[in-house]
Amino acid sequence: MINAFAVSNYRSLKNVVSPLSGLNVVTGPNGCGKSNLYKSLRLLAETAKGNLISSIAQEGGLDYTFWAGPDNFTKGMREAPRPFKAPPKSKMPV
Repeated sequence: MINAFAVSNYRSLKNVVSPLSGLNVVTGPNGCGKSNLYKSLRLLAETAKGNLISSIAQEGGLDYTFWAGPDNFTKGMREAPRPFKAPPKSKMPV
């Protein structure tokens, strides 16, 4: 069993480290990164199966897997008592 999970600079997830147990439930408001957490776990699983390139291609390409938040954090963002939703740097072309 996997006992911990860590992801950095993936989509809206800047730096997440979490212990895991037999059953894990992720909750939170819309736009807080729950889906990106799931997608990062799926990407890890696909990588273990040898499907990294096709999995990244299905996500829209390598640019869609990188950190999409601000380059710098304000003092208010760093000292926030709860997680914040980072605004996107720019919209990716469709």
